[in-house]
Parts: sequence; C-alpha cells; structure tokens
Amino acid sequence: MTEPTFTATLERPNLVVMESSGSMDPVSMEVALDMLVPVVKDMSHGGMLVRAVGVEWPSLAAIGVELRHWGQLMAMVRKVDRVAVLTDDGWMRNLAAVESFLVPNLEICSFAPDEEAEARAWLEAGAAAPA
Repeated sequence: MTEPTFTATLERPNLVVMESSGSMDPVSMEVALDMLVPVVKDMSHGGMLVRAVGVEWPSLAAIGVELRHWGQLMAMVRKVDRVAVLTDDGWMRNLAAVESFLVPNLEICSFAPDEEAEARAWLEAGAAAPA
C-alpha cells in the first residue's frame, strides 16, 4: 500500500482538476471528500479532469466512508456532466466505464496519461454542447 495523495483545484469556474495516487484509507478518503466539496459547490454542468496515476484499490473502510457520504457525493455528481480520467490502470478504465453507464447524466471517458490535450478537448466539447 502506497501513501495516498489527493488534490482538487478549481482551474476555471466549471473545471475541476483532480490528482490522485496511492491507496485511500478512511482518513485520506475523509480528507479528499472535505477538499472536493467546496471546490464543486458553485459548479453547474461542469467538467472534471482526473489524473489518476498509481492509484490502488481503496480499503474497505475508505469505501465505507464514501458510502456514508453518498448523499453528498450524488449532490456533487449533479453538478458535473463529464469526467475525463487520465490513467494507464486497466481497472480504473473499467471502473470509469461502469460508472458512466450506471450514473445518469454523467459521461466518463478514459484517456492515457499522455492524452491530456485530447481529454481537455473532450471536456470542452461537452461544455459547448447545447443543453
């Protein structure tokens, strides 16, 4: 298990850039959620660019924290239309595809880490699409 890192920065009014690595434990999951909530609170039809390199599966206790904050997470999801995930991890790509299928009104697309320009273009295309 590697030390978890997480950042969330509002790059533009409707674009959050997140970086994540390592394995989330319950404490780091709480910190990550506490960091993310204020960043997305004023967004509407926003996008997220997620740099997920070296991410490991979270602990069961971290998943429990996430479930405890389910309502808060769903409120955040309603503020975001598209998520671009930059990762080489196959399980992260699969998880993104499943979540995109399961969560209504949310598109998630995976890109290789060196395809950030393409990921940003995809996010911009979604922001420019008529509602």
